[in-house]
Amino acid sequence: MAIAPSIGAQEAPPVEPKPPQASPILPGPKPKGPPDDKRRTVRSYFHNLGYNFIAVPQSENRLGLLIAAGLTAPSFLLDDEFKQYFVDHPHENFGKIGANLGGGVAIVGVTVGLFSAGRIARGDNFRAASYDLSQAVIVNGVYTTFLKLIVSRERPDMSDHRSFPSGHASNAFAMSAALAHHYKKLAIPLYGFATFVAVSRMAANKHYFSDVVAGSGLGLVIGSSVVRRNSREPDPPKSDAPTPGKATWQVVPWPGPAGDGTGARLIVTF
Repeated sequence: MAIAPSIGAQEAPPVEPKPPQASPILPGPKPKGPPDDKRRTVRSYFHNLGYNFIAVPQSENRLGLLIAAGLTAPSFLLDDEFKQYFVDHPHENFGKIGANLGGGVAIVGVTVGLFSAGRIARGDNFRAASYDLSQAVIVNGVYTTFLKLIVSRERPDMSDHRSFPSGHASNAFAMSAALAHHYKKLAIPLYGFATFVAVSRMAANKHYFSDVVAGSGLGLVIGSSVVRRNSREPDPPKSDAPTPGKATWQVVPWPGPAGDGTGARLIVTF
């Protein structure tokens, strides 16, 4: 009887030693440099400034401007009452303090100082706040001056015809609106400061109540508009691909059908 040969256990193939794994590469220190604040760059400053100028009367701000106008209209009825109150209750120091805090020298000094500090600061929020603040002050100053020249209302003390609207009030509220967007916890003291400056102009007998209301509303709208527009996302990078629907052309060398000549070929892409 034939016995079938048994199949023996096969030898396991030799295990090749695994190559030593490279130690993980730790990321190096991040390069130092100013943080990315998107659109708020010095290079695009005047572009953004022009963009914010033309935005004020556009549809996105019309509701705010209408509300400001709606509050200003009935405030004319209270002009005499507020003027008489401060005549009967003089507050000379109040008027002087507000005039200094909201004056042109103080506004320019604070704006330039914060903007300069913001360009070298590491915090994105402070950089953005100082940038928006500077543009809000410029845009508001131009619109306020334009309205003063157009309306030409005489001041209560009859010193000139630049009463309407109040520049101190509009600047204070434009600055407060810009800063309050970035520092929401400071909104109450910021708007409290703006109100203090605005009311002080009546105590100094430089503005009527309606001047202050109009200036406050204008500054609030402009400050909010500047922040909103500067916060938009950056434009996508431009592509080198031809734009659909736009014809492009180029001239390239061409050796001819037989490949032995010298010439050129015009390629037009639609």
